[in-house]
Amino acid sequence: MNIEKLRTDFVRDGFVLVPKFLTEKELSELERESNEAIKKNQMPVTGMGIKGLDRFHPWFYEQLRSGKHVKLIEALLEDDVEPVHAGFFDRTPGEKTGISPHVDAVGHGSSGATIWIALDKTDAGNGCMYYAPRSHLQDYENSLNLRFDTSPKNAFPVEINPGDAAIHNARTVHWSCANKSQRSRRSVIYLYWAASSKPYNIKKRAKNT
Repeated sequence: MNIEKLRTDFVRDGFVLVPKFLTEKELSELERESNEAIKKNQMPVTGMGIKGLDRFHPWFYEQLRSGKHVKLIEALLEDDVEPVHAGFFDRTPGEKTGISPHVDAVGHGSSGATIWIALDKTDAGNGCMYYAPRSHLQDYENSLNLRFDTSPKNAFPVEINPGDAAIHNARTVHWSCANKSQRSRRSVIYLYWAASSKPYNIKKRAKNT
């Protein structure tokens, strides 16, 4: 893994893809623990997924803080990180809505990153995620539903295999479409803030003082 190249691409584009990030053994463990967490949660997995796996499943609590991905996130951000949450997402077969364009830093405004690890093969057919390259360099309205042009010229499809990882800046615009297939599109995510950054509301107050 060429960390310097990954960092260069991450800074330039707002995201990177890391093929075969997990070994087969690590992928099996992640899938097993995800299934266990879903059972503990006792709620159906909707299009919005389940956030906060770390709050009720010890394995995800530890992974959020010391998983193999943490050092990579710190290298990409060139900073220590503050863990936010672990989540599970699934575009279930036939799901019709997808997720509208948004940034993970909405309401927060800090520097940060999300790592998205595929449990299933993901492509345009089963509702893959899309990134807007270099969108992290722009300012957007503070909304979960951005008015954003999702035409192909602005969209990079995240078509990856189980065990691959996609990592994006918390200010990178991303979205997903409906799952028109009969295949699931499951993933696990971990979100972090850069330790030296401040929440949006703190920055806003500072400007007004």
